[in-house]
Amino acid sequence: MQKGMRLNDGHITYLALLAKKDGTRRGCLSKKSSDNTKWHSKWFALLQNMLFYFENDSSSRPSGLYLLEGCVCDRAPSPKPSLSAKECLEKQYYFTVTFNHDNQKALELRTEDVKDCDEWVAAITQASYRNLATEHETLMQKYLHLLQIVETEKTVAKQLRQQIEDGEIEIERLKAEIAGLLKDNEKIQSNPEVPPSDDDTEIKKIKKVQSFLRGWICRRKWKTIIQDYIRSPHAESMRKRNQVVFSMLEAEAEYVQQLHILVNNFLRPLRMAASSKKPPITHDDVSSIFLNSETIMFLHQIFYQGLKARISSWPTLVLADLFDILLPMLNIYQEFVRNHQYSLQILAHCKQNRDFDKLLKQYEAKPDCEERTLETFLTYPMFQIPRYILTLHELLAHTPHEHVERNSLDYAKSKLEELSRIMHDEVSETENIRKNLAIERMIVEGCEVLLDTSQTFVRQGSLIQVPMSEKGKITRGRLGSLSLKKEGERQCFLFSKHLIICTRGSGGKLHITKNGVVSLIDCTLMEEPEGTDDESKGERSGQDAEHLDFKVIVEPKDVQPYTVILVASSRQEKSAWTSDISQCIDNIRCNGLMMNAFEENSKVTVPQMIKSDTSLYCDDVDIRFSKMMNSCKVLQIRYASVERLLERLTDLRFLSIDFLNTFLHSYRVFTSADVVLDKLITIYKKPISAIPARSLELFFASSQNNKFLYDLSVREECDEDPGHTDETEAEMSPPKSPSTPKNVKSKNSEFSLFSFNNGMVVSSCRELDNNRSALSAASAFAIATAGANEGTPTKEKYRRMSLASAGFPTDQRNGDKEFVIRRAATNRVLNVLRHWVSKHSQDFELNTELKMRVIGFLEEVMHDPELLTQERKAAANIIRTLTQEDPGDNQVTLEEIIQMAREDCKTEPFESHSALEIAEQLTLLDHLVFKVIPYEEFFGQGWMKNDKNERTPYIMKTTKHFNDISNRIATEILHWDDVNLRAAVIEKWVAVADICRCLHNYNAVLEITSSLNRSSIFRLKKTWLKVSKQTKTVIDKLQKLVSSEGRFKNLREALKNCDPPCVPYLGMYLTDLAFIEEGTPNYTEDNLVNFSKMRMISHIIREIRQFQQTAYKIDYQPKAAKYLLDSSAALDEESLYDASLRIEPKSSS
Repeated sequence: MQKGMRLNDGHITYLALLAKKDGTRRGCLSKKSSDNTKWHSKWFALLQNMLFYFENDSSSRPSGLYLLEGCVCDRAPSPKPSLSAKECLEKQYYFTVTFNHDNQKALELRTEDVKDCDEWVAAITQASYRNLATEHETLMQKYLHLLQIVETEKTVAKQLRQQIEDGEIEIERLKAEIAGLLKDNEKIQSNPEVPPSDDDTEIKKIKKVQSFLRGWICRRKWKTIIQDYIRSPHAESMRKRNQVVFSMLEAEAEYVQQLHILVNNFLRPLRMAASSKKPPITHDDVSSIFLNSETIMFLHQIFYQGLKARISSWPTLVLADLFDILLPMLNIYQEFVRNHQYSLQILAHCKQNRDFDKLLKQYEAKPDCEERTLETFLTYPMFQIPRYILTLHELLAHTPHEHVERNSLDYAKSKLEELSRIMHDEVSETENIRKNLAIERMIVEGCEVLLDTSQTFVRQGSLIQVPMSEKGKITRGRLGSLSLKKEGERQCFLFSKHLIICTRGSGGKLHITKNGVVSLIDCTLMEEPEGTDDESKGERSGQDAEHLDFKVIVEPKDVQPYTVILVASSRQEKSAWTSDISQCIDNIRCNGLMMNAFEENSKVTVPQMIKSDTSLYCDDVDIRFSKMMNSCKVLQIRYASVERLLERLTDLRFLSIDFLNTFLHSYRVFTSADVVLDKLITIYKKPISAIPARSLELFFASSQNNKFLYDLSVREECDEDPGHTDETEAEMSPPKSPSTPKNVKSKNSEFSLFSFNNGMVVSSCRELDNNRSALSAASAFAIATAGANEGTPTKEKYRRMSLASAGFPTDQRNGDKEFVIRRAATNRVLNVLRHWVSKHSQDFELNTELKMRVIGFLEEVMHDPELLTQERKAAANIIRTLTQEDPGDNQVTLEEIIQMAREDCKTEPFESHSALEIAEQLTLLDHLVFKVIPYEEFFGQGWMKNDKNERTPYIMKTTKHFNDISNRIATEILHWDDVNLRAAVIEKWVAVADICRCLHNYNAVLEITSSLNRSSIFRLKKTWLKVSKQTKTVIDKLQKLVSSEGRFKNLREALKNCDPPCVPYLGMYLTDLAFIEEGTPNYTEDNLVNFSKMRMISHIIREIRQFQQTAYKIDYQPKAAKYLLDSSAALDEESLYDASLRIEPKSSS
């Protein structure tokens, strides 16, 4: 018997020397002995999958050899040292090599360097060829899968061949039978007829009856089998699965058609136009606008053809392999989404060319476009990946776990979700540009400032503009008049840099008013009305619009100053407008000063300041960034810990409006109000911790113009004209109090940073020169934060501002640094509190303890002896907002309407109310139900939980109201037995829906159209024959408007182009929120807050709240409201169908 195996000793020695010379890895390691008692130092060399070891590095022959193929190499923990052990194990790093052979002992090794240990583990792992084994296993699984499919096809083919053979045999048998019958027929004809006997006749009857019974029993049995299967869960699941696949085919066909229109109606014609003699656009711009849309079209045409081929043989074949082919190619979407924002920027720039704009409108007027714009077609690819994810979710929900393609579909869904997460941030950034372009299209004269893609949309709504008299005084006598409300109503749009004021013309078009484009960089906001004497105050107190107006003083650089006075419809709306305008002005002030001050005259630039703090752009264990930038030109946060989010909230260098809104909307998900307040109090008391040390040094870095500000203050005091009085100044600008500070002027710049007017807090910012600023960085920041509103700045105050950068002793400089930072910290804390209190008042109404803590903190702030007047007044305003009761918008509440409806027991019939009355009262009721929904209910999908009535009571009330009105409409239609009267009722309700569309009540449009589409109404054929063609055309138009096709694309377009007041369909937003909640968790695996998800939810909530805050100016009419709220006569779904069958029974056929 052979006990050993022969090896070529010379060949092994040659390989060992080759490994020692050119091996992948070589070095000294400690190897554990076979008895596990000692460690021996050996020289190891790795060549391919062979590990040689020598006694030392000079040995010529190896001591041993290990074959590493199939082994597993991992780090091992250090063993616990015994009390008698003399070796120090702290610097030893262990790893083991485990072999998959039977009875093969693991190889234990150690080294003294962690890097060396990791490199050995990586090298041995690569030499084990485990990746090849894994790939081999994967390929084998795919091979078995394909083999299963082939076997299935073979089985089907075999069955078909067997059926063909059986058919041929049956044909031969029938031929033989026919031949036999022909012979018998010939014999019968040749022989005389024999009269059949009675017995033969009876037997034939019996056989006929038996044959009939056998057939009936067989059919009955098969019918039972088929019915049992049809009612089975498996059949129901397969039907739903088939329906999902067929819907997917229809959606893919629609998407391919959209891409076809984009390429053939826009891309290719513009390419030809770019090649003309006078091109309206260049080839580079065409490529930048359309990106790789043509490639996307070709890809989906191929996918659609493959899908159609599979559907023809569905459900015998699988679909997962189609997604396996599609997945690697979907990376082109990432490129499209990443460049989509730049694409819209280029399009906005090209539209400034009149020739291009005219040509584009010709293309958009083609019938195929169906009045859709180029921006709309460029947006369609942005939502294709989420559509695939939803389809795969539904497909997997109805696919059995043992199904052959279950794993493949699950893998495709996970890959698409991963790609979707990467695209989420980039998709949200383009929404702002599309909104700006939509508004710009509505303005007849056009608006060039909206083509600036750095403009960020903030809010829009209707305000009343109060005219000024010839002498520049406010005509307050007309403030509450009805004529002013009609003549002075303006559509206002607030952006991050401009306020645009328009009038509404015919056809919904907008016209910019005189001085209607207001640059916020030139503005001063006055939140409270002026009161110069007791008479004016007394006159004002009698007005209905008391405390609802605010003033924007505009001081352009080269134009005479003017004042814009706007009146809101409620305290809440005024607070929202003034808070947003003030926030925009503050951002322009800080960003503009820093950019201009650092640009020329300091060795420190803003990018250097950002680079000095890696926490602003580098991913870390507790923060991750997206590739998009916010309004402060800092990378947006994607994931972060709660501590890092609070740190960004209180960072004194910048504060994005988008970040502040998102944080205040969503902080309840990951923290509490007390934690946020504690952080603000800490920043106020310890402001130096709000700026990183390196950036703080850069703030006060010395530059070539360090002493400029101090010298400037001395020169201004020496050169000041004693004859310059307040009356002279009043002739050049709007009236200001004597305490208004003088502007700090230099050769190339002019600043008016803060002002204090008649005891009111005022935020202002003058336009900064774009070329250079003569102020140093420290001086600019000092003025921005510490420019007091306590009269003209004195020489001592300017000296304190400039000490930080003028080279004074360290202790003196540090004191002034703390003074500057303390002022900035106080400004930031008050800014955040003001935004919090004015826009999220429910936090303090529901939490009395929090409210008292804020008031106590603000009172403590007001007692600070170093507090500036502007800061003291700001704190007092916040306390006033918290303590005084909001009188509201004087609009009747839903509870009051319901109570009055219950008291009035008589309900007038439908025919006694006009369509206009019903439409107005329905709009009033819908908006009253919609506006009271607190935004906290939009988090967490509470409306889909079992305890939805407790978690989201207001959303459930909205749903109930929608269903009650829908039932009321259907009941009214079926109430009439006469077919002509029923047709008249339908036509009247359609007229109500069309009026609601004009009132921007899209919720009511859907309430009425959904009632008309109910089976109990839709089946009334005789009634619909009596309805006029004009009414049917209106129904088709309304149904197309509120159709759910394409994620309510038509309704979304209408909402973008309409001005508040408006009642949107809440279900559309709930669908968006559900998609966001399903696709992305609140926390990552590292327990970081998914702030990107919070940002997307916040954008939806901001749009909802914008529509909630603007009330309708509709008078309450009790009779029509009583009719709509009377649910006593409304029928349920089953009763409605019974009534429908009663008035129009089913036909006998």
